[in-house]
Amino acid sequence: MKKKLPMAKKWKIVLLIAVFSLSACPRKPSPLPDHPGGKLFHGDIRLDVKCHGCHGWLGEGGQSGKPLVQLGRTIAHDKFINAVLRGRGGMPAFNTVLNENDVRQIIDWLEKIPQ
Repeated sequence: MKKKLPMAKKWKIVLLIAVFSLSACPRKPSPLPDHPGGKLFHGDIRLDVKCHGCHGWLGEGGQSGKPLVQLGRTIAHDKFINAVLRGRGGMPAFNTVLNENDVRQIIDWLEKIPQ
């Protein structure tokens, strides 16, 4: 007769598998690793801001976020800043954790990423 695993143990196993799976995913190297805008984008400065989760590691777009690397070069900076700080569509507002200067640094980083 088979033994049943307790539910808590099953969740621990699932969590371990998920952690090991995600840790095996390689990150793309940032072309500008010391740029403050990139550090903001990746959540290295503020842990509650991780733009790459929706917009891709280098702003190339993700499952739920637009490709910002192109958008940052074509959209007016004020419009981009407003979208980040106030939110737009399905994107939440980040005005409680980012300021205008932070967003300008992110735009600068996005514009400097080689295409």
